[in-house]
Amino acid sequence: MRFFDTHCHLAGEELKPVAAELAARAQARNVTKLAVIAADWFSLQAAPGVVQELEAACPGLSAYYTSGLHPHEAQTILPEHWDLVVQLAGNAVAIGETGLDYHYNLSPKAEQREIFARHIALAADTKKPLVIHCREAKDEILELLTVPDIKNHPNPGILHCFTEDASMAGKLLDLGFYISFSGILSFRNAESLRAVAKEIPLDRILIETDSPWLAPLPNRGKRNEPAFVSDVFDCLKHLRTETPEELALALWRNSHRVFNQTETPFEESAS
Repeated sequence: MRFFDTHCHLAGEELKPVAAELAARAQARNVTKLAVIAADWFSLQAAPGVVQELEAACPGLSAYYTSGLHPHEAQTILPEHWDLVVQLAGNAVAIGETGLDYHYNLSPKAEQREIFARHIALAADTKKPLVIHCREAKDEILELLTVPDIKNHPNPGILHCFTEDASMAGKLLDLGFYISFSGILSFRNAESLRAVAKEIPLDRILIETDSPWLAPLPNRGKRNEPAFVSDVFDCLKHLRTETPEELALALWRNSHRVFNQTETPFEESAS
């Protein structure tokens, strides 16, 4: 089997110094593709170079970057920051990480909404998928996504690190989104989330690490890394009716499809 970590922060300040080491460890566990997420000014500037470094250091690994700024950054975004988001969008595989976070509220809600709307418009203009963060803001997220830019988008994107209920999952699926599960799926108190994961259509489900946060069992409490996406898979496979091989192949295909990448050969070997 081969795995694709659809969301990791290897260009962030914490992981960038060890990104090549972490990518090599991931590759040793059959994680051969990575989406490196831009989320703040540091990672936005670093992401293209990190992707090049990873591919040079780890032959056989493919890495991609996104272009965007997290809702935490909304109140600090300067014109030159947004200019770089737009500049990088052409070669990025997705727009984001963007969205709303009403749990920490590190930026005012109005500014979060305005910046999220900018990302939605940019995704429509570039025909790139969105990578969406949602924390205690599901009604507002759905409101902002129910716009022509999304309804007419052939591949609107991903709700990453999904922790919401079946109702929101259904509404996102109706809009054409993919649902991505992180290490939270393995947490002992995540029974309701596991119930949702059982029901997501096979052609719309993804897995991720959100490294360096949210390490899955058996590594909960440690710094997360892309290698651990195989542990997310191990949790998910016990919830689904498909065989592990069928599930892994679907995840591989979905990951390529959502990022508009050509699918590469998938090997059904032991993970």
